[in-house]
This record gives sequence, structure tokens and C-alpha cells, in this order.
Amino acid sequence: MSIVSDVLAAVAAGAGSTVEVARRTGTTQQDAETALAALSATGHIRRVLVFADACATEGCSGCASSGGCASAGAGSLVGSGLTAWQAVPR
Repeated sequence: MSIVSDVLAAVAAGAGSTVEVARRTGTTQQDAETALAALSATGHIRRVLVFADACATEGCSGCASSGGCASAGAGSLVGSGLTAWQAVPR
């Protein structure tokens, strides 16, 4: 399998962040970012909002989601909430 195929499989299996994709695929974060960008550009994956409320202004670990949010590598802070990569059904 190629890195892009491995990354797509990782996202389809629930890896939502670059860090988690890199960990699951055994690649570098830079290679994971490159593959994620290619998959996003071709419509195979997309960013989805997984945490609709804004994160606490005092930073991570102050809410019930802190174990699975950006501080834990499950997504990234974008705009008004937490987002993660998601495979687009084909």
C-alpha cells in the first residue's frame, strides 16, 4: 500500500488528526500532512466539526471533552470548535 492509501484507511478507521494519522500509519507528521492534503484536494476526505461549542478561553483540559480533543491529538482547533478529518463515502 502507498502512504496515501494507508492515510485514507487510517482516517476511515477514525484517525481525526495529523498526529493520530501519523501514529497509526507509522509515518512522519509531514508525510501525513502531505497525504491528507492530497486526499482533501481530491475529495476523498474532509474536515468536519465534532465539537460545536467554542473551546474554553483558558485552554485545554477544562471541559468534559479534554481527554479527546486537540490536546490529545484527536483534532485541531479551527474557528468555533474542534474539527477532525473524515472519509467521504464513495
